[in-house]
Amino acid sequence: MKEERKRVRTDRMAMRWGEMDALGHMNNVSYLRYFEEVRIAWFESLSIEYRVGAEGPILGTITCKYLKPAIYPVEFEISSYIGNAGHSSFVMWHELYNANDPAERFAEAEAKLVWIDLGAGRSRPMPDWIRAEIQG
Repeated sequence: MKEERKRVRTDRMAMRWGEMDALGHMNNVSYLRYFEEVRIAWFESLSIEYRVGAEGPILGTITCKYLKPAIYPVEFEISSYIGNAGHSSFVMWHELYNANDPAERFAEAEAKLVWIDLGAGRSRPMPDWIRAEIQG
């Protein structure tokens, strides 16, 4: 069964020359940093503030499937999707591909985000407003 996914944003970013590794392609950790950057940008668009006493999503798990090495120079597009809302968590997917040739896909990731009380460091039920955002 295919998960229900809702696209929440598409970002465009240029690969940085310094991200290449000894093998001449983008280092594996850099893919995860791009996914982190777009996740945080989406949280900021929802006015989620990370401060003591607040609540918000944190990364519980992430898996990345590397499809093709990215070689400098390339401009990326990263599409992000949400879905599969649980009691205190939801799933987010990312696709990283060539902005000038969307058929050239470099990686895809699946992340589980957990809603927590940031001060206590414990999971909390997701508020209705974020559940509506995910399911809407």
